[in-house]
Amino acid sequence: MLALDAESRGKVESLVKSAVAAGGSVYMEPQDHGWMYQHSFADLDGHQWEILYIDEGAVPK
Repeated sequence: MLALDAESRGKVESLVKSAVAAGGSVYMEPQDHGWMYQHSFADLDGHQWEILYIDEGAVPK
């Protein structure tokens, strides 16, 4: 599994949408934890990618 951070929730969705359009597949539905948003896809070789956005100002203390 590989994980990448993105600068916004919109960028997370855009990256996953592009991966799926290129032949990848969603392997887990998006998860919204309030302060962190993540979505996942598998590439054509079966590698699993986690794309996430963390709102550092909303992280629980």
